[in-house]
Amino acid sequence: MSNDFESPWTELNFIEREMLSPMDEKLLSVGPIKWIEFPCKNENQWVGEANKLVMDFGGIFHSVYLRWAFAINGLHVAQEHYSSDYWLKNNKPFNVIGIRNSVDGSGPKQTVVYAPEKHDVAELHGSTIPMLSAWAFCNMYSCLEEFIFKLFRIFLNYHPLNLLKGSDFKEGRTLYRNRGKSVEDQNAWQNYWDDRLDSWHRKKLYDGIEKVVNNLTVQSNIKIPKAYESKFNYTDVSKTLGGISLIRNCFIHGVTTVPKELEEFCSDFRSLLFSYKEGEKFVITIHELATFDFFTSTFLQTLNQSFFEMVCPEVTDITDKFS
Repeated sequence: MSNDFESPWTELNFIEREMLSPMDEKLLSVGPIKWIEFPCKNENQWVGEANKLVMDFGGIFHSVYLRWAFAINGLHVAQEHYSSDYWLKNNKPFNVIGIRNSVDGSGPKQTVVYAPEKHDVAELHGSTIPMLSAWAFCNMYSCLEEFIFKLFRIFLNYHPLNLLKGSDFKEGRTLYRNRGKSVEDQNAWQNYWDDRLDSWHRKKLYDGIEKVVNNLTVQSNIKIPKAYESKFNYTDVSKTLGGISLIRNCFIHGVTTVPKELEEFCSDFRSLLFSYKEGEKFVITIHELATFDFFTSTFLQTLNQSFFEMVCPEVTDITDKFS
């Protein structure tokens, strides 16, 4: 994949992009299409850049999910192995290695920090699975949050006046108007804009991704693809994002039983396959991770279609193929 959008997750991506050009003669005959890459005119350059980000993160999201799934599967395999007669009857101990100060005063050294009883090893591996699933959910959420803000920043870089309204930003508007006069003016504007965009980003982190995506779709006029108009819109997508945030926050804040608001989120179609019930034990499993992965796949493909229809409105009949 391209490395134009470096992040902590890009090196984890091992998914090859399946992509077609809108001019490809196979477009109407190959079945469901993963991604469409398309040219953009000058007034829509931000859309082309945003669409490239969407396609890159399509592989990143799925790769992150798969790697966590591999790790969780490994714990299941370990649990089965350490509960087998083969393990229980052999003489090999299970030791956890860590670092402790040596008794001879020579400094920190690697040593055994925990040696459980043989009959406890399988249970200990199994008890780690929910914890790993929960942190996997948080990892996927961090990746999603990064993607959303990268997407919004692309739009704002092409529409900076959206963040320069009001008397507080009079200087910024002046710098923007004068940016083409000289190298010094361009540098002054760029420094100002970088600070303004970073300040906006820090403040918007507290709004939550549901509000951020709603704000982005309103400012950019992104519309749901024609094929989906009667089924859902980007307000519905934002509601799903709000529910995903709620699940993540329940774990971060140590919630032990499912709260009423989480069950309420799970009561309609915007919850996808999340199905929490109030009062039950709160836990994140591979099912929730798989649902999260399903959402990111659907969300990004929907954005890809929206961008395609934004710059090529005459081809909405072609995008019906995605549905």
